Amino acid sequence: MEYTEDIREEVKQIYGGDFQMGEHIYMGMGKLNGRTVCLSVAYKIDYCFKKATQFVEEDNNLRFSHINKVRVGETSPCCRFDIDEVVLNN
Repeated sequence: MEYTEDIREEVKQIYGGDFQMGEHIYMGMGKLNGRTVCLSVAYKIDYCFKKATQFVEEDNNLRFSHINKVRVGETSPCCRFDIDEVVLNN
């Protein structure tokens, strides 16, 4: 399984030294019966991706759609990382 280019760039930034743990959270989002649901929450995007993917692998009714990056204390995402179906099938 490979990350999209924008997720790879975010991972590089996290492990590049400027990362502040707890400043943002990453929310793995999906679709279940037409509703948007949260599949995972993590401080690092790679762990969020891993946990959301594990969840989706257990239930064929779920579809992993994107990851929201949210500043802690805020209610709206500051960044969205869309998940490509090809990425999930590798």
